[in-house]
Amino acid sequence: MNEPDDAATPETGATGDALTVRALGNAAFILAAVVTAFDLIFQQELSTNALLGTLIFAGIGVGLRIEAAIRLRD
Repeated sequence: MNEPDDAATPETGATGDALTVRALGNAAFILAAVVTAFDLIFQQELSTNALLGTLIFAGIGVGLRIEAAIRLRD
């Protein structure tokens, strides 16, 4: 039994995984901005903990985006 050619196939494999990883990287960048914005709104200055959280989330975002780029390149 063959599947019809016009059936929509979900993205699987490396491409689907890379798109998921890239989306998580984008979410980490957005979360870094949200942490900064909330700290500035509620405390009117950037505390050390908020700065550390922002740097951690930004680092995670960069790492995930790099991994997605490597997966899409292959």
